[in-house]
Amino acid sequence: MFDAAIIGGGLAGCQAAITLAARNHRVLLLEAGTYPRPKVCGEFLSPECVALFEESGFLPILHTLKPVTIETLRITAPDGSEWCSRFPAPALGISRFALDQALAQYAAELGVDVHDGTRVTQIEGNLQEGFCITAQTSQGIQTFQSATVIAAHGRRSNLDRVLNRDDMKSNQVYMGLKQHFVGPAFPGHIDLHVFRGGYCGMSQVEDGTTNVCLLVRQDVFQEAGNRIALFIEWMGTQNRHLGHWLSQATPVYPEWLSIAQVSLMTKTPVEQDILIAGDAGGMIAPLAGDGMAMALHSGTLAALSLDRYLTHSQDAHTMTQDYARVWRKTFESRLRLGRMLQSVMLRPALLAPGLRLLNRVPPLGNWIIKHTRDLGLLE
Repeated sequence: MFDAAIIGGGLAGCQAAITLAARNHRVLLLEAGTYPRPKVCGEFLSPECVALFEESGFLPILHTLKPVTIETLRITAPDGSEWCSRFPAPALGISRFALDQALAQYAAELGVDVHDGTRVTQIEGNLQEGFCITAQTSQGIQTFQSATVIAAHGRRSNLDRVLNRDDMKSNQVYMGLKQHFVGPAFPGHIDLHVFRGGYCGMSQVEDGTTNVCLLVRQDVFQEAGNRIALFIEWMGTQNRHLGHWLSQATPVYPEWLSIAQVSLMTKTPVEQDILIAGDAGGMIAPLAGDGMAMALHSGTLAALSLDRYLTHSQDAHTMTQDYARVWRKTFESRLRLGRMLQSVMLRPALLAPGLRLLNRVPPLGNWIIKHTRDLGLLE
């Protein structure tokens, strides 16, 4: 019997496992994929991520991976308008290929029982009776017993169907694409290039390549040819800054990574006595650049909630109610603002004058940065 089972070995899941293990709980971490693996995700660690990694003791290990320091941001519009800003503290660029494996190894060193290549297919039970988790592995079906469960399985997975979550009942309008490129360097900088129906983020990672990750409406993707090669060619014609860079760059991998049905809707933070963390609880619009920090922070909050339950400081009902309340207080307004900003950015007629306004009124840009992230973590 484990004290806690964490489903999902990304940022939120590893952070939750590390936090619980540091408090002497017996922790199980189940990851459907295998380490190391790339993910359709921006590879930008905001200053808040750095603060959270320092708190968990992982920061010295992170620095051994030689991440790139990032200090400034640029947003460009299809008409050539742009806005630049400086982060309140240095951020980092690091590939998920390197980061996730290092986090899982750190969790294992703290005593977490890590199983990758283990896809959860069923969860039964509750906090009163404990949980039985069924998973598919390369060796066949395995079952695990745990007193508590955190689900940190990402944006969308079969586990959402198992839990009968509402977001699985509707089609989502966005898809994501990712590739690494060798191209013109822009050290210390991250770019966000907007085009009709989407935007593309670019930043360097530890090996000197540039991570290019984008979000686009599926109907726009279909209009542009419904094939990745045709879409990338079209995208380069929609924003001259982006097109100029892509014309000088060469992709590293034979194929782009892709993910469909990307949901930006807010979901419930507790399902059937299971605490939900990371993107499984709600994904902020990627343009805000706070998704990885939110994943880490929510993993910490979920772990601390379970710690109070496991040490008998709170009963099951109080713990789940408190977690849901704190989750909403911490993240809901940022998720809402992120969706509002995205709706503006995906309309070129609004974005260009918006960027010019930010250039004329710098405090407005500072306000947006402040309210789309938790700068309190830097204090």
